[in-house]
Amino acid sequence: MLKTVAITQGGGSNGTVTQVQGAGTVNGITLTGNVTTSGNLTLGGTLGSITNSQLSNSTATLGNATITLGGTTSNVGNLTLANVIIQSGTIPSANLSANSATIGNTVVALGSTVSTLGNVTLANPTLTNATVSSVGVTFPNNFLSNSSATIGNTAVTLGSTVSSLGNVTMANVTITTGTINVTSTNHAATTAASATFSNSSMMLVPAGYIDFDLNGTVVKVPYYAV
Repeated sequence: MLKTVAITQGGGSNGTVTQVQGAGTVNGITLTGNVTTSGNLTLGGTLGSITNSQLSNSTATLGNATITLGGTTSNVGNLTLANVIIQSGTIPSANLSANSATIGNTVVALGSTVSTLGNVTLANPTLTNATVSSVGVTFPNNFLSNSSATIGNTAVTLGSTVSSLGNVTMANVTITTGTINVTSTNHAATTAASATFSNSSMMLVPAGYIDFDLNGTVVKVPYYAV
């Protein structure tokens, strides 16, 4: 049933609709031209599709790419995004500002698998659940911050086998096997004032004596100038 609709016109060359009154449902109203409302315009029911030409702007610019409203876009260029969350999918290296990175002196392609890196300096590295293969891992000396150590007054190359060390002070040393070769030099000696021999016929007189501490007992060992 068609209800009564009262339309009041105001001024203007073509007239202006200032008020629409009525109750019930009014079907089949067609509005042409520019429709302006100063209040809230409520549209009910199914409106259908609004074409781009009916919008004030039918395109938008994202980065340096022009996007048609309602269109599907797969590429957007030079777009700066903050706090982006990517739920799934893959970003190819070519879509990144730089598709490679330099680690140490090695150029690594992003997304690639790298097994060898050269001259990388790590500060306070933490390894969690690291696995070393059964063949073992060898670090060459030049990978270490110090490739040698000083023991006593001897410089020892790390990882090397050292047979001689000089002037090393050690406490509570236990040697379970092997041979100790002692070479003594620069011992203080006392000159012999007299000597007593078990055999008075011995003509060889020592030139002096060397004092040795044997387990707390000082003994004199004669030496001869020949």
